[in-house]
Amino acid sequence: MSHKTAYFWALLVWPVVLCVCLFLFPKLFDSEQIKSNQPYPVTFDLAPDGSSLVLVTRAASNPKFELSVSANGHGLPLMGKVETLVDRLKFVPAAPLVRGQRYRAEWLAENGGSQKLEFEFHHTAQETPTVRFAPQAKLPTNALKFYLHFSEPMEQGVFLERLKLLDDDGKEVIGPFRETELWSPDGKRLTVWLHPGRQKTGVNLNEDEGTVLSANSKHTLIIAGSWRSTSGVVLGEDVRFDLQVGQADHSMPMMEKWQITVPKSGTREALLVHFDEPLDPAMIASALQLWHEDKRWPLRVSVDQTGKAWKGMPSTTWTPGAYQLKADPLLEDLAGNNLLHPFEVDATQGEKPSRAALERIVTLP
Repeated sequence: MSHKTAYFWALLVWPVVLCVCLFLFPKLFDSEQIKSNQPYPVTFDLAPDGSSLVLVTRAASNPKFELSVSANGHGLPLMGKVETLVDRLKFVPAAPLVRGQRYRAEWLAENGGSQKLEFEFHHTAQETPTVRFAPQAKLPTNALKFYLHFSEPMEQGVFLERLKLLDDDGKEVIGPFRETELWSPDGKRLTVWLHPGRQKTGVNLNEDEGTVLSANSKHTLIIAGSWRSTSGVVLGEDVRFDLQVGQADHSMPMMEKWQITVPKSGTREALLVHFDEPLDPAMIASALQLWHEDKRWPLRVSVDQTGKAWKGMPSTTWTPGAYQLKADPLLEDLAGNNLLHPFEVDATQGEKPSRAALERIVTLP
């Protein structure tokens, strides 16, 4: 055989030999050892608001997943829920991840080997949350509660650490709030209760420490700028609301004193109701109903933030005739007095207060 022919056959055979070796070579070693030395590839998908982390990788059925804050190699594990899917892991933290913070994820791969991943959470652009106070009215000394309306769902379980109340001299009021934390279903409205033991007369705390609010004075509510939304964005600077406080209110609201502006039949003008005093703004919308010929008249309702006005816009034109404006008897003013009785009743008086009217007739010409 000539040298050229041998060279030709060598070029033809070597690729075949190489393929056979590549096929047989891994079987000469322990496959598990190779896998542990070569972690499975992983990609991750982080929710823009930091509410979940998905790792696409081959993980063990019990991955023992842990996500921690990466700080000089000593991180604090985060609470959350781990879900093992076919080709991925899903971790939902108890609280969203914080923008700019580095994290370290560690879990067991399919072969039992340990895998790690470090990353920094870059929060997508989100609007800074805002907050407003309600009711925007002078509070009675014996007010029971007020509301904070946020533009975004907020972090919960921390409101006592985020709120501070100052008196007229700028001194902090100690223990002004009840520890009960009540949020609306969307997480945007917080009901802040003033301590009932101090707001109700005759109770030990009231007699020993006095009411939370001082009559005929100004108080300042400070909301910490460190309070963050559930998407991890903080308020920024501290927010301050000046609260004007008047005298105590022990009188029931009176429906017969309400001023009603009647619309014209054949129009879609609003039915307006102005109350004789500020009422609980969170209760008003559902507390008033309008009925006509034994049917509830459909209205789109809005409430003034002062708690002193209610407006009902009809979905159809008004028809002439008599309408019944009905009020929920439990509708309260800012001190908890409702249409049935005052919040505080003096049992020594013997006489019970007369019940206020619960219905007004509205006639459209």
